[in-house]
Amino acid sequence: MRTFAMGEKTKLDDSAIGVEFEVSGEGLAAYCFSLGTADLDVVCTARPASLTSAVALVAGGAGTAEFHVDLSAVDDAVDRLVFAIGAQAPGFGAGSLIRLSGADGEIGRFVLPVADLTRERALILAEVYRRDGWRFGAVGQGYEAGVGELVRDLGGDPEQTLIVAAIPADAEPVRPSPAIARPDVAGPDATAGHAEPQANPEPAEPIAAERDAEPAAPSELAPETASGAESAAATAPAASGAKPGAEADREPTSDSEPTRGPEPEPEPEPEPEPEPAPAAVEEPSAPAAVYDGRGDKVLSITRPVEVGPFLVELEARGSDNFVVWTLDADLETDKLLANAIGAYRGRALVDERGGHTSRLKIEADGEWTVRLLAPEAARVLTDRLTGSGPETVRWTGPRTVLAMTHAGVSNFIVGTFAEHGGDEAYLGTLANAIGDYEGESILPKGPCLIELEADGDWSLTPVAG
Repeated sequence: MRTFAMGEKTKLDDSAIGVEFEVSGEGLAAYCFSLGTADLDVVCTARPASLTSAVALVAGGAGTAEFHVDLSAVDDAVDRLVFAIGAQAPGFGAGSLIRLSGADGEIGRFVLPVADLTRERALILAEVYRRDGWRFGAVGQGYEAGVGELVRDLGGDPEQTLIVAAIPADAEPVRPSPAIARPDVAGPDATAGHAEPQANPEPAEPIAAERDAEPAAPSELAPETASGAESAAATAPAASGAKPGAEADREPTSDSEPTRGPEPEPEPEPEPEPEPAPAAVEEPSAPAAVYDGRGDKVLSITRPVEVGPFLVELEARGSDNFVVWTLDADLETDKLLANAIGAYRGRALVDERGGHTSRLKIEADGEWTVRLLAPEAARVLTDRLTGSGPETVRWTGPRTVLAMTHAGVSNFIVGTFAEHGGDEAYLGTLANAIGDYEGESILPKGPCLIELEADGDWSLTPVAG
């Protein structure tokens, strides 16, 4: 039996699946929302079946619920099924989980991280979505303001009769909130961004960054260098009027005839000293280690720094799952660095909150490359900086306003960390949204590291005061 981690996903081979809730809490209501049609379709106790999404609530409807889905009968316009739960009071009980089953029984289960979900009154538990067939993703996305916020984020109307009818009569009214709670990245003091709901949103992917598109070109991930420094050095003497090399220091001579009269020939004026050429910008340090492999591997690594955070650049060239975890001293999985299907390339930040990672757990069906780099190898944010997919960049400037954009369908999360790492290294979350995003937040004084989780093109722009 498989246990899914938050953000993990898998392909579905069965067309008939079951999704079961076992969630404890106060005043619970279970939902399945379908996205892609003009209106947000919902299956709940007030409407236990939908022909469009081929979903039926066959048992329960509160903390215990069982949904049956016939994927072969889902309307072509429906591209995403979202399984969610709402609660009257914040928080969910220990042991809360959902199960995914197929024709041969249970496929796996997702145990909710309830210790981190103490303020949320609604959760997206899991998604079933189209991408080269159907796939399942474990989510765990929380909403402090409750079902109303969740429904708005999906592009629906929280006052829809069927949605309201599923909430227990004594439940508190749903209040909107501008923040999307993501307990694994956003602290209580974080400034969160929130994308405006769309009437007919594009299908969103599961929480972990997944990109089936072509991997980014190496230049998009390589640290910025001053490639023009050498050419500037070569042209600087000519620009100042001096001759390069030994000719600049040679005593000037004159072949002209001496002037008539007793006065001596005037000495020629010395040529000006050549201006020093601009110093070449130092190249970022090379990777401490590069590892190439294929298939599943528990990889022992040589850290590029003695202590503190560092970067792991990952590249996959397979066609199926590519999952990379850090392992702690007890060989337990710690941080999920990558979870994608197909070709992948991205940079992740490791040990930003402390720890001393020395092993990575890799699950892959094809060839992969792991590169380890010091934090100084990250691209430096000075003006507008653009990229695609997950990356980590550096900021060395003063406290300022940062404008951010994202064009994608899954999570866009921007977190900041001190370069020294450790328990106090977390500085805050600047954005936490799903899909397209445009907004501003306060970027702390540098030096610091900015970790981006993204599935599409993004931009970061410091705003001058």
